[in-house]
Amino acid sequence: MNVVGIDLGTSMSVIARLDPTGAPVTIANSLGDPRTPSVVYYDDKNRKAVVGQTAKRRAPNEPERVAAFVKREIGSKTYSRTVDGRTFRPETLSAIILRKLKQDAERKIGPISKVVITVPAYFDHGRRMATQDAGRIAGLEVVDIINEPTAAALSYAALQAQHAEGTCKQLLDVPGGQMTALVYDLGGGTFDVTLVDLRARRFRTLATDGEAELGGKDWDERITAYLVGQFVQQFGFDPTQTDARLREKLQGLAEDAKIQLSDFDQAELEVGHAQQVLRRVLTRDEFEHMSAGLLESTRMTTENLIDKAELGWEKIDRILLVGGATKMPMVKKLLGTMSGKVPDDSLDADQVVAQGAAVYSGICAAKDDDCELMLPESVIEELRQIEPIIHRNAHSLGVAAYYGDVKKNFHLIPKNTELPAAMSQVFYTHRSGRASLHVQVLEGEAEEPEHNIQVGECRITGLPPELPQGSPVQVRLAYDGSGRITVMALDMTYGRFAQAVIENHNRLTKEQIEREKQFVDSLEIQ
Repeated sequence: MNVVGIDLGTSMSVIARLDPTGAPVTIANSLGDPRTPSVVYYDDKNRKAVVGQTAKRRAPNEPERVAAFVKREIGSKTYSRTVDGRTFRPETLSAIILRKLKQDAERKIGPISKVVITVPAYFDHGRRMATQDAGRIAGLEVVDIINEPTAAALSYAALQAQHAEGTCKQLLDVPGGQMTALVYDLGGGTFDVTLVDLRARRFRTLATDGEAELGGKDWDERITAYLVGQFVQQFGFDPTQTDARLREKLQGLAEDAKIQLSDFDQAELEVGHAQQVLRRVLTRDEFEHMSAGLLESTRMTTENLIDKAELGWEKIDRILLVGGATKMPMVKKLLGTMSGKVPDDSLDADQVVAQGAAVYSGICAAKDDDCELMLPESVIEELRQIEPIIHRNAHSLGVAAYYGDVKKNFHLIPKNTELPAAMSQVFYTHRSGRASLHVQVLEGEAEEPEHNIQVGECRITGLPPELPQGSPVQVRLAYDGSGRITVMALDMTYGRFAQAVIENHNRLTKEQIEREKQFVDSLEIQ
């Protein structure tokens, strides 16, 4: 039975598995590339979807048929624009990418049964559940969702084991037996920074923070804005206002320039429109200056995390770089200045997350008695010995309740609590004569309920009309290791009880998932 790990990225996606020795390896796509651009070209007339590099190349000429950076919109009701005239859910577009990864991999290793998909550590509950739904639409059994920094830590331990000397090698190893690592993960569209306690058989998240909409794409946008500004300055008009396709071309040009500036001190840029040609040479110093605010945002988040964890740089043994955007020299320079340490770039920044997910998929499968892994028994037994991975929640979980006459967000499970966790608190009814009690579950740090994400609700119904004001109600929130939230409410006066597994308001129903799956099944995916 083949189990795999998938890094469903904002700009690139990767699929990996464990080889017969238990080492994680990436599975190349049909073009022989380990990375597949997370771009979908959709042809509604011919019911065809092209995923990857070919789709990315078509974007400048047919932007109306191309969907990109879908991950930034996962959890929303619909993708921000139509694709070839069709309205899509972000889950469905993500499922098309997952299906492409799956079918390419199956041509090489045979049927794939189960998968672990990674998500940014800072993803909220709705985005996590939407990612899981995307896997189901793609026809995959999603055994778990794992945070990208945790997956990177697993991959790091696997790499250390491969490099270890001696005859008694382990699948996972950590130099010195124990290490505190800071995983700085700057991908195409998201940023996470996580502190992890690493041991050969135990992986524990200490704290995490980040931004769901900060990544390499934002650095690209700074170059795009620079080019538009230079065009306006030289020729007196904004070419993107009259040529919608030009913006797509500029974004591609900006991405290429960013990559060049990671290796060279300057990049030559040329933009042509309406018989006007702009030529500029962008230096690395200019690029770093125009994007300094983005880098500063990651610095503030990183410093804030370390302060709240009460560790200090002297207690951090290793800084692990993850995500393609960490290849920019400015990132290493920043972290070196902040920490006084040399960041570790020994990992393949593009493939490390998928490979870590493959390790985790093997751990999950080895602990499942009904799963027959295609691995030696010695490897399976070692996977079984790895302790359950301990996560922490990236956002506080609370309920909306009145404090006097003001409605507030009461945090029951604070941010960075070790999971699984459960907390309860007694609240009191605000008014008398209520026939039902409504418990709003919130995710976020803001005191005002409306400034948080409402992840779900629970209702106690059928209460007697004489229930007085100030009647006690006990609310209990539970958060499991994979991010599933359960709420229970008890009317302590009459013993009425309600329980619900929280479902995001935007989440697809089982019927909708099946409908979207049938649609994806009907497509020719290339």
